[in-house]
Amino acid sequence: MQRRIGYEIREIQQMIHQKMEQFRHEDGYGLTLVQTRTICFLIANQDHDVFQRDLEKELRIRRSTASEILNVLERDDYLCRIPASHDARLKKLVLTEKALMVDHQMNENIDRMEALLSRSISPEDQEHFFSVLDQIKKNLE
Repeated sequence: MQRRIGYEIREIQQMIHQKMEQFRHEDGYGLTLVQTRTICFLIANQDHDVFQRDLEKELRIRRSTASEILNVLERDDYLCRIPASHDARLKKLVLTEKALMVDHQMNENIDRMEALLSRSISPEDQEHFFSVLDQIKKNLE
């Protein structure tokens, strides 16, 4: 049977998701992978205003999906939405202290996953892998 790129990528994505879920249950902080990615993105961009549309672009998700993620994070007190000073219709995404407290554990889990993924893969092979991924992304744009 011929191996297919799309199938292999999907299989790896599912395996990564399952392993991250395992890490999440071990830690007990209860954030999903997409919630973790959202908080990490907001932490990395604390130096400027971030709005829902920025999150949609970064995570490549639809408006409705972003809205659901943000609603849950707001409900669970990980972030709040504050009207922008220049346009009250826009809501700036601001992390709470609770979100900042789990940052260390989230980064630890990401580092664990990266170490697991790259174990026994040479730097040259990793570079080639990222080059191929960039080509695939370009093909899909």
